[in-house]
Amino acid sequence: MTKPVASLPERLGVPFTDMTLLRGAVMHHSYRYERPEEAISHPNTQRLEFLGDVVVSMVATQLVFDAFPDADEGTMTRLRSALIRTENLAAIATHYGLGEYVIVSKGEDHSGARTRTSLLADVFESIVAAIFIDQGMQAVHAFLTPHFTAHLERLRRDGTPNDPRSRLQEESQRRFNITPRYRTVAMTGPEHQRSFVVEADIGAYTLGSGTGPSQPIARAQAAAVALQYLAEHPRFDPKVPVAPLA
Repeated sequence: MTKPVASLPERLGVPFTDMTLLRGAVMHHSYRYERPEEAISHPNTQRLEFLGDVVVSMVATQLVFDAFPDADEGTMTRLRSALIRTENLAAIATHYGLGEYVIVSKGEDHSGARTRTSLLADVFESIVAAIFIDQGMQAVHAFLTPHFTAHLERLRRDGTPNDPRSRLQEESQRRFNITPRYRTVAMTGPEHQRSFVVEADIGAYTLGSGTGPSQPIARAQAAAVALQYLAEHPRFDPKVPVAPLA
């Protein structure tokens, strides 16, 4: 059962003037399609995600810049990528129980959407955008800094991850200033023996596809394929319209 959005500001520790804005931030696109007459009076969630992605990246960049005064550009890019990767944002979302507040369609609710890593990360970004619009950048900094600072301390202690997803995020941020996105496009097999197909997107382009018995494994495979594509196509630019990728 979805928790009332009215209780979310207290859960986040952030006051809100415009509750319609916050409700729009947690209104999944599946619900918007199911209830267009209600959705039309709320901000578009995907537009908020777009803004939130930029705002989160800005805060992460400044924190890395301040916390590692001797780090070069490559190191700062790796640290920022580790902070804003999907799993880290989803973990923060889980900390606040955001899955319980997401307004989804009945079908998505039955499919377990509330615990989906990609959905939680997207909702977190849309909520950050809502905080930015409603309360300003200072409130966003106050909200994000404790989480990011704690993660930076772990990175200082343990080093940055070197898995394919981390390397793809670093490469995409360095070359295009874009965070890769992962989409689960197929799920087959019985519940105890699932097989997932995941695609890795940079901008509007799908650069890799992976298959595995879990979404993390499929994402890692998709990231590895995308890295190979980028290595073989050094002139690729997702911001320049081109013919569909082969």
